[in-house]
Amino acid sequence: MPEFNSPESIKEPKLVDLFSQQMISKFQVEGKVYQRKIEPIRGAEQLTEERRVQTLLPDGTIESSFNGKLGEWVITGAKGEQFVFTAKKFDSLYNPDGKGGWLPKERKILAIPNHFGSPVKISAPWSTPEKPDFQEGSEKCFFVVSLDEHGNLTNDRYIIGDEQLLLSNYMLAEK
Repeated sequence: MPEFNSPESIKEPKLVDLFSQQMISKFQVEGKVYQRKIEPIRGAEQLTEERRVQTLLPDGTIESSFNGKLGEWVITGAKGEQFVFTAKKFDSLYNPDGKGGWLPKERKILAIPNHFGSPVKISAPWSTPEKPDFQEGSEKCFFVVSLDEHGNLTNDRYIIGDEQLLLSNYMLAEK
């Protein structure tokens, strides 16, 4: 019998393809629409050198960890969470508030809870063919796809760590 935390006892997270027809159908049938809360973020910094950034869940679990590159933006959200965005993505998500700060632009997503009952991983949104990377989530995570202005699914697909983090940034949209 494998020892606790031995290599034999640690399971690799299930690889999930958020672009598969099965997951697209699940988003369309079971997904709930959430709208971004428009709260000022704590800060935004354009990187002048490469830096490792970790996004932590409220319980201290690492949600994601990646290298921010020169010219990318590190934002610190209203609850202290940090994310790295390319300059293009940052410009698409935030507006200056006129007081030296930043406000999220209006945005909607479709989210479904992890229905696999185990840890999962996806090809990370920041992954490239030259440098593949993954985003991992626990059995409590949510799969997310952004919606365009017409309510259509976009290619922006990712994991949000748990319901607490989802609801700290989004609210259930009215039908």
